[in-house]
Amino acid sequence: MIKKYNLTAISFTSRLSQVSLVLLSLSLAGCASPNKEHFYQLSYAHHEPASSDTKYDVILEAVTIPEMINRPQLVVQKSVTELQILDEQRWIAPLDEQIRQALQADLQAQLPQAWLHQRPLLHATGVRYFVNVEVQQLHIAPAKEVQMEMVWVISDTNKKILRRQQLQRSVALNNSDYSSIAPAISEVLQKLSISVANDIKAVGETPNK
Repeated sequence: MIKKYNLTAISFTSRLSQVSLVLLSLSLAGCASPNKEHFYQLSYAHHEPASSDTKYDVILEAVTIPEMINRPQLVVQKSVTELQILDEQRWIAPLDEQIRQALQADLQAQLPQAWLHQRPLLHATGVRYFVNVEVQQLHIAPAKEVQMEMVWVISDTNKKILRRQQLQRSVALNNSDYSSIAPAISEVLQKLSISVANDIKAVGETPNK
């Protein structure tokens, strides 16, 4: 008895097997090389007061930022009306904490005769200024700029408001690399801290009425 084979069926089965192997290889390749996450942090230099004989205390009580950007991922401005959350571009630590630490370090650099704290010290004596900061806007436009709008209030020991200020500063981004965003935010904060420090100095030079 002569056996007959369906060559068309065998050929189709062979091709189907090849396609399945290709799809399986692509699937395994995708599992073997997941998208790589990148982590960023703000930069600032640690400064100590000029001497132990400081003239006043500055307590950075609170620093708040919009909830929409206070998340592990970078949030960038895709258009005027649209924000984009970048899952693979992340902060190494909560952004509000990093902004607070950067502001405190930058203010200490600008105010060498002050002690900078996050809360009043029980043993501290002399003049105290309380500073509360609200970051109202932080716009990150890749390849364009980082823009920040900040409000701060300076109060005395009795919580009497001595100065209230609102300013906006920006830094250009010269390339589309996400790694340039954190340094740009750090630079904006440094610019704003100079204005806050100047206000604190001006308050100290103005007699309380």
